[in-house]
Parts: sequence; C-alpha cells; structure tokens
Amino acid sequence: MFTLIWMNFKRNKGRKFLTLLSVVIAFLLFGLLMAVRHGLTFSENSEAGTRRLLTMNKVVLAAPMPVAYAERIAQVPGVKAVTYFGAMAGAYQNPSNNFLVVSAPAQSLFQVYPEFYVPTAERQSWLKDRTGALVTPKLMRQFGWKIGESVPILTKLKQKDGSTSWTVTIDGVVTNRSESNSGAQQMFIHYQYFDETRAAGEGTVNQFAELLDNPDQAGPVSQAIDTLFTNASPQTRTGPEQAVARNIFAQVGNIGAIITDVAIAVFFSMLLIIGAILLHSARERLSEFALLKALGFGSRTVTGVVLGESLLTCLVGGITGMVFAWLLVAALRQTVTQVLPSFEITALSIAGSIVLMALFGVVASLLPIVQLGRMSVRDALGSA
Repeated sequence: MFTLIWMNFKRNKGRKFLTLLSVVIAFLLFGLLMAVRHGLTFSENSEAGTRRLLTMNKVVLAAPMPVAYAERIAQVPGVKAVTYFGAMAGAYQNPSNNFLVVSAPAQSLFQVYPEFYVPTAERQSWLKDRTGALVTPKLMRQFGWKIGESVPILTKLKQKDGSTSWTVTIDGVVTNRSESNSGAQQMFIHYQYFDETRAAGEGTVNQFAELLDNPDQAGPVSQAIDTLFTNASPQTRTGPEQAVARNIFAQVGNIGAIITDVAIAVFFSMLLIIGAILLHSARERLSEFALLKALGFGSRTVTGVVLGESLLTCLVGGITGMVFAWLLVAALRQTVTQVLPSFEITALSIAGSIVLMALFGVVASLLPIVQLGRMSVRDALGSA
C-alpha cells in the first residue's frame, strides 16, 4: 500500500508543490505564534518566584517612586526582605547592541532573588566595587567580555558631568537557576552608583520587589503595602510577581486569545485548501480506484491510499514548516529577547504540531473517502 501512496504523492508535481507550500507556511506561522505565546505567558516556577510581590506606580507602571518607600514596606508584617530597581536602556559600541541595565542594592537583591547565582569570588568582587557590574551569560558571550574588563555603556541618561557614557567593570556573571534558558540580556549595577551619578531622578526607583514569609499571605500583604501609600503621591499597585506580569500583557489585550484566533483561521484555510485539492485529485483518479476494486482490492485499500496521501502531505509539509520556524525563531531570538526573554518553540508546541498534522491529514481526507466509498465500480468507470 505504501508504494501506491508514494506513487500518488509524486504525481502532478506542480500541484503537490503548491499544496506542500501552503502546509509549510501554515506550520511556519504556527511555530512563530507558539514561540510568541510562550514568550508572553512564560513565568518562573521557582519556589522563590511564588513568594515574591512586585510594587509599582499605580498610574504608570514604570514611573518613578521614592526609594524611601522601601523602609516602610519592610515594616509590613509578612515581608521578609525588600529590594528595589532603577533601570535604563544601555548599548555597547553602537545603539543596535542594546540591553537592559538594572540598578539594585547588592545585598537585598540576593535576598529577594535567591535563585540568582554568582560564584563566590565574583560576588565578593562586585560587592566591593562601586562601579562594578554583573552580566548574564548571553551578554558575556555576545560581546566577548572578560572578568575585570572595563567597558563603556552608551545610554540616553545623562550623568552629572553631562556624559551619557557609563563606564563599568565586569566583575562577574549572574545566572538564574530557575530558568530553562539563558536568553536574557541584562546587566546589574549598584543602585548607589547609579543614583549618585545620574543628573536627574535622584532618590527614585522604578519598582520594588518583596519576598514573603508565606506565599499564602500574598493578598493581605499586597493590600497592606498599597494601604500605606493611599494618601501618598504616587500611590502604588502591588501583586504577586506572576499576576503582575500577566496584567501588563492584559493591558495590550488578550494576546493568547488573539494568537489562538489567528492560528485557527490559518489552519481552517489550510484544511479547505488541502481538502479541495485531495477531492479534485481523487476525482481525476476514479478509473484507477475502480480498477483497484475490480482487481480485488477492498475499500480499505482505497481508503488507505487516500488517507495515506493526505497524512504524508500534512506531515512532510508540517515538519518542514516547523523546522523553518525553529530556524527563524533561533535567528530572531537575540533581537526580541529584551521583550520576550523566553522566545522559543517548546517541546509541547512541537508535540502539538505533530498532533495537528495528523488531525488535519485525517479530516482533509474524509470527504474524498466518503465519496469514493459510495461509488460503485461501474459508476466509477462510467464517469471516468
């Protein structure tokens, strides 16, 4: 039977090429959409991640807040440790080599984020170096930096002397033990150096992070923190780390639903195209199928040939499309990693794509199979 399937698959090469191309494009889009979806919905599953809160400006999420808020937040029952962040966009050598520069107080950073790992010697070196920096592995590899190297970071944030070039020393590499990839491009510097050197915005931060004694108290502690600043300016908005990330994306829209709707539209169109082509192909070969039945081949054989051709078309085109999607995601990952640190095609997406290939192969072949099953040998030969 496989010989018959393969011979039919190779017939009418022009039509087959266009059919395969439509399947390739459909699964290329599917792979890209799943990578975007994963990048938007991925969240840490570390134990610390479930015990962390984020506090931001209630009106504008990234707007500055007084660093003095940290002392008051630390007094809230249930808060084990507090840290805070200032941020600026940085680049190395030219603006296209951009990454995020995060400033934080060194000691509290590791208390609130215990999954951050820095070798002991490098960590001690950074703690003692006012202008020192920790960088993620990907950033280290991208620019070929060495421990102890002094590098100029280009920014748009002016220093008090008017310069926009910040010189830091690479003291170590920081890795996140809870993440499945090292795609983040970040640099960590001391908040004190950042705050004392910048020309504007002294005494402010963009975000606070709190580590809780008990993750079950996230709701009451969040409310207690925000209550502290009810009459302050600015007011705050506090919530669990994962929930805050989801709310940020929700402000843009239901990204997951949009991606799902697009994927459904793409695959429905693909299903109609493949089904129509298979039906047309089956009608062209009515006499051949009738001859098979006349020679003693049962309906199962005819059904198997049509189903096999449909499955082979979907699998060959689908796998090719997913391979192209994987290569494209790998090429784009460095470009989008600042927005989507986890931009990747997961094993679950690959498994789902294979299931879809098989499903569409079966569904697309149903109408031709039903029509052939209803047609007698005499009718088939007569209409051919």
